Amino acid sequence: MKKLLSAVLSAFIACSTVITGAFTAYAEEEAQTEDIKIDCSSAQPSENWGQSITIEQSTFDATKMTEDSKIIVTYTSEDINEKAGNKYNAELVFQSWDNTTSPKAQEGAVWAKVAPVEFDDTSATYDYNSIAEAYGTNDFSQVYNVIVGSTDRAKITCTGITVTNCKTKTYIETEKKAESKTNPLIIIGAAVAGIAVAVIVIVVIMNKKSSKAFDVSTGTFVDKKNVKDAKK
Repeated sequence: MKKLLSAVLSAFIACSTVITGAFTAYAEEEAQTEDIKIDCSSAQPSENWGQSITIEQSTFDATKMTEDSKIIVTYTSEDINEKAGNKYNAELVFQSWDNTTSPKAQEGAVWAKVAPVEFDDTSATYDYNSIAEAYGTNDFSQVYNVIVGSTDRAKITCTGITVTNCKTKTYIETEKKAESKTNPLIIIGAAVAGIAVAVIVIVVIMNKKSSKAFDVSTGTFVDKKNVKDAKK
């Protein structure tokens, strides 16, 4: 009997270890983020809705962004027109073509202009929600160009782009791993079910082979004869 109880305890400890490990690994993977700095040495001066720099998907994959991501753009400003219709100097554009994911696509094309949430004459910050709203969806798998352009307020030259809190895995790699990865909840369910079945089997075996029965209410073994007498 001691061997059986020992086996159940060992199984419980093993399952607990597996569950803890599954949650830890899952949480660590989900928590992996990094800030990505994009080389802007090719940027050109632009004004009146021109483009200072275009970042292709091969350089930056927008699906790496998380809900905590922000795109921070730095630039120089010249010939500032205080009477212009816009209060900010730079705008961000998410461009797509042959698009099948955004409701804002027109004949497959998306030219999503994003207004900054914070800005001055040297930098502008664009947050995840503003980008998703302008683009029409948070599925950025078909964003082929990220563009920094000028408004009618100033002539700018982009000097830097930083995207914060990005996933360390690309969309395709994450998707493939998710397909082959077992959800921690499934592991927990299987482990709990395994323990329950093991306990039931052991109790049945002990009841059949022993003169004593296991009393679930007290957690102890009692003489079967006494149980029968008590029922009478």
